[in-house]
Amino acid sequence: MKKNIKSFLNRFGIDIKRINPELRNKLSFDDIYKHKLKDNPIIIDVGANKGQSIKRFKKIFPNCAIHSFEPNYLEYKNIKEKFKLDKSIVINNFALGEKEETKSFNITAKSGSSSFNKVNLNTKWLKKRAKQFDVLETEYTKSVVDVKVITLDKYCVDQNISHIDILKIDTQGYEDKVLEGSQKILEKNILSIVEMEIILDNVYDKYLTFSDVEKYLLKNKFRLSGITTANNNIFEGLVFFVDVMYFNTKIFNLNDVY
Repeated sequence: MKKNIKSFLNRFGIDIKRINPELRNKLSFDDIYKHKLKDNPIIIDVGANKGQSIKRFKKIFPNCAIHSFEPNYLEYKNIKEKFKLDKSIVINNFALGEKEETKSFNITAKSGSSSFNKVNLNTKWLKKRAKQFDVLETEYTKSVVDVKVITLDKYCVDQNISHIDILKIDTQGYEDKVLEGSQKILEKNILSIVEMEIILDNVYDKYLTFSDVEKYLLKNKFRLSGITTANNNIFEGLVFFVDVMYFNTKIFNLNDVY
């Protein structure tokens, strides 16, 4: 009977496989945070967009302190209003990068894809996104604005931040520059965990590799400790990126069983 059902479903492109019992209870990044961190961590949220990560981290750690960065002024105003009653959240309307400067920022129809990098034309991703927002592909980037950029090293000195539990970076291909501007923090051993997105596809005119970010992390004893993927190759689908988690091995014993 099982073989007949499986054969029937295979005709429609459906394949049934036995689930490995060891994978049934896969840990999410949030599960790991709950296990590894104290109840009131300090979190740096680079690329706040609409406040999704603020909401997420506050759900995990109601008593956490969050410093968020969003260069898109309209989104900054929205999240500033949304979280105005929570004094433990600091919203900054500028970007983090490798140096202090003013830099052109591309604001797109879907604000979450806004970036210092330019969107590539003639990709499946752009065709679909442009259709979703009812704009021409050439008009998906709505405007280019100048935004202030500083380093995380400078920000921590200015704000007297002496320890960071989580540095979350989601900057559409600018993650390496954020890490470059965080070298003193990485060297001083005051950062526990880095969580970031690494875009591997051709949505933008720049894509990252693991070596682009690990050159700042590995020398400071950070180790890749978690990964989730969107698609598993560049040849199909619209996107190919990973979310990764790096733990500071000078702070954590990674042999500790959950």
